[in-house]
Amino acid sequence: MKTDNRSWKNLPIRKDILSPLITTNLILMAVIVIVLLAGLLSPLYYDMLRSEDLWVQHVSGSLFLILLQRISLAMFLILVAAAVHQLVLSNRFCGPLVNFSYTFERMAKGDYSRKVHLRKRDFLKPEADQVNAIIERLQADSEKLGIHLDQLEQALMRLAPDDRPTETESFRRTLAACRAIIAEREFPTLSNPAGK
Repeated sequence: MKTDNRSWKNLPIRKDILSPLITTNLILMAVIVIVLLAGLLSPLYYDMLRSEDLWVQHVSGSLFLILLQRISLAMFLILVAAAVHQLVLSNRFCGPLVNFSYTFERMAKGDYSRKVHLRKRDFLKPEADQVNAIIERLQADSEKLGIHLDQLEQALMRLAPDDRPTETESFRRTLAACRAIIAEREFPTLSNPAGK
């Protein structure tokens, strides 16, 4: 079974996408924590500062400090867990983007042999399947084109009489021009057969 060696090796990939995503989500979590702390502790804080009774101030202050310590530690742990979760979750999105970009780079160079391979829990699987279907179609079309080119060459050679070398040479130049045009598109399956 193939091991997934990309799982932690490339965790901080696509920093241009990951950084704003994680930063924005952590700011949102921090705002939620601050609002939650303010909502939970404001009544005690209000009683501690506004009450005339010293006993109420003492109890409110003690309770405020105890809750602040415990809730602050819990909120800090929640923020750390949220940051780790966000990093892993965003990697499940950015990892496929990097994989897509490598595949598209190869396709732009005319190499249709690389397909998009995603990890088990990655996002964008339907899109990867679509790209892989496009690659398979391009490979099949380039193979068909190569077959048609070979058939065209055979047909041209059958039409060229052996006693008229100039026409045969003309056909060969036409065929070479056709092969050159197709080779410029860099179909990997259309390499020139030996001796032609």
